[in-house]
Amino acid sequence: MAVADNFIVAIELGSSKVTALAGQKQPDGAIQILAYAQEPSDSFIRKGRIQNVNKMTQCISNIKEKLEKKLQKTISHVYVGIGGMGMHTVSNTVEKVFNEKTVVSKEVVDEINDCNEKASTSDQEILSTVLQHYKIGTQPTMEPVGVPAEKIEGTFLNVVTKSSISEDIKNCFRNANVNIAEMPISVLSLADAMLPEREKSSGCVLIDMGAETTSVAIYKSNILRHMAIIPLGSANVNRDLCSLQIEDAEAEELKLTYGSAYSNYLEADHAPIKLADGRSIAYEDICGLIEARIEEIFLNIDHQIKSQNYSDKTLIGGVFLTGGGVQIKDIEKAVQTHLHFEKSKVLQKIALNTRGGSNDFNKDGSFNTVLAIIDKAETNCCGGDLGTNSPNLFEEAAKAKEEEERLAAEKAAQEEAERIAAEEAAIAKAEEEKIAAEEERKRQRRNKFTGIFKQMGRWASDLVSEEDKSER
Repeated sequence: MAVADNFIVAIELGSSKVTALAGQKQPDGAIQILAYAQEPSDSFIRKGRIQNVNKMTQCISNIKEKLEKKLQKTISHVYVGIGGMGMHTVSNTVEKVFNEKTVVSKEVVDEINDCNEKASTSDQEILSTVLQHYKIGTQPTMEPVGVPAEKIEGTFLNVVTKSSISEDIKNCFRNANVNIAEMPISVLSLADAMLPEREKSSGCVLIDMGAETTSVAIYKSNILRHMAIIPLGSANVNRDLCSLQIEDAEAEELKLTYGSAYSNYLEADHAPIKLADGRSIAYEDICGLIEARIEEIFLNIDHQIKSQNYSDKTLIGGVFLTGGGVQIKDIEKAVQTHLHFEKSKVLQKIALNTRGGSNDFNKDGSFNTVLAIIDKAETNCCGGDLGTNSPNLFEEAAKAKEEEERLAAEKAAQEEAERIAAEEAAIAKAEEEKIAAEEERKRQRRNKFTGIFKQMGRWASDLVSEEDKSER
């Protein structure tokens, strides 16, 4: 396929908007921006979860149409960045004990990894797995192959969510006739692209504050150690301000113009703030609402950090903040006050080289996640020229699934036939054993009676002998 026909499409499902980007990775590592689009999602996505399947499906179709019109190519696959309330990490340990001291092989390690992958439950799905370490004896290691051991343990951090959430996403894209290449986790994609390696090694926290959720990811020794999504975000701040009888758009403007994540507003002498309808609101009322909600969000973040026994002393790389919700003034003061970290930094834009796009493309950082996903992606998403009879990969996938189900049904039927045959063989064997046992009982009875008859014969012989002696 020609270079021009190779591009990657990434879509992020956010609570305020769905963001999509088609890009082409260049030989020097830069990303060529080919097309992008955004659709509001606050009417059908809440806290990262799909609330209205029909609206979500229509949104995907709209975005696909916009991108294809710009590209003049069909889109066959997309990468879907996900987050959402309820997604979190769970630690899991898998152990294998040997009968004798054994050199650990790659097959043993693969077996341990496979066992961890099967740790999901009926209502929970493992979205991603991060190896923490293997342990041989008391010694942790990342490379156990070739080491003699009597026992090996593998410790993993699994990112999980409810199976229904993942299935809803897949159904919406299936209904829109779009194949999903992969579903990377948005905050982890951002961490890979935005966090400096040195800070990830020494330990740091990434906070991605969105509209209705705030994602927290903790790194130490370049490995993810904990992740959680808090169901609070910048939209909660706006709703609090709307309690002052103002519209959401004006609340957003007031928040960014006058608001502060942490300030001494009670000591400040500030004139009342004029509203669009002519009313005036005390500066203290606005700041009080904003800071109270920011404090609640940060106290939840603090709980996530402390629950894993981390602090500013162990995460010396500090705190990194990104997302639309961190644009408010004095956000770093809030980090120092509520999280007790002196070192913090706001990351507005992703540190990736891009080409193309408008002058204000990604000015607010809203395309950071999809850019991070494209940077790591490998699957070509082009389905052919627009309007041509290019292969319908969705139909091909459906046929492949149908064939897979047919083979699975045949296998199940064969296994059932083997089970029935095994049961019949077991019944026949039991019957044979029953007959053999009965014959043995008969043989024993015959032997018993034969013995009795022989004994009676001996008694009769003895009596005859006695009588003969008497007659003499």
